[in-house]
Amino acid sequence: MNRIEFMPSSPKKIEVKHKYGMENSLFSMHIHNNFEIYFTLCDGNKFCVGTEFYPADKNDVFLFNNTDVHKITVTDPDRYERYVVMFAPSLFPKNDPELGGLLECFDGGAAKRNHKISLSDEQAKELTEILEKMILCGNENASRADLKRKLYLAQILLLLSDVKQTAAQRNDPRTENDPRLNAILDYIRTHCDYPVTLDELSKEFYLNKYYLCRMFKNKLGFGISDYIESCRLSNAIPLLRAGVPISTVALKTGFGSDTYFISTFKKHFGISPKKYVKEVTQ
Repeated sequence: MNRIEFMPSSPKKIEVKHKYGMENSLFSMHIHNNFEIYFTLCDGNKFCVGTEFYPADKNDVFLFNNTDVHKITVTDPDRYERYVVMFAPSLFPKNDPELGGLLECFDGGAAKRNHKISLSDEQAKELTEILEKMILCGNENASRADLKRKLYLAQILLLLSDVKQTAAQRNDPRTENDPRLNAILDYIRTHCDYPVTLDELSKEFYLNKYYLCRMFKNKLGFGISDYIESCRLSNAIPLLRAGVPISTVALKTGFGSDTYFISTFKKHFGISPKKYVKEVTQ
């Protein structure tokens, strides 16, 4: 299985980068302490975010909070182009009546939250101009640059909020028009809190298990066991951040025992659940 990475916060409050190609980017499942705005400039890719899959095409924006385990599958790494903005959510505290609302589109508690916003060419041009201004701030006095970046970030969040409210966004993020695959994904999402085996899926959907593995891998970019693991870890992260005891999280998310959960979490994230909770609550 691909290693799932925990990406620690940068000491900077706001970072913006225009990236080309792979540039040492992570293509495995990972999570950040900070919030992320991901603006894709190329077609034909796919994002897995927790339990959901999205097509990732030119002018699509993805919003990830600090509980979103996510992974991109890239069809052409050499033409892989995007802007990435990372920022600390503390910049816009929820108790601020004006600024707190800017983070509503990152709300991890929202039912069936859509992580994707598709922009028109005009909206994408406006976003690009703001992002380029943010990048140019690096040439200015540090305190002045920080203030400008925050103001530009607020502009971006207002733009995305307006688009999300006025545009008819697709509620179902699934990438495939394959009823069998969608049914399998639904089954795994619903049952991942319990043991789910390849034999069980094969019997449930009347498919040869080897064909099932190939179909899943070819259409979605990684294996069934990877997806089950992603669902469970995605369900575990918000519980840990909410202060739920580790033994309870293990039972609620299908790991069975706290010992197995701790060892699996540490193997994939590189740290124990206890240390993760300490890192994100500092």
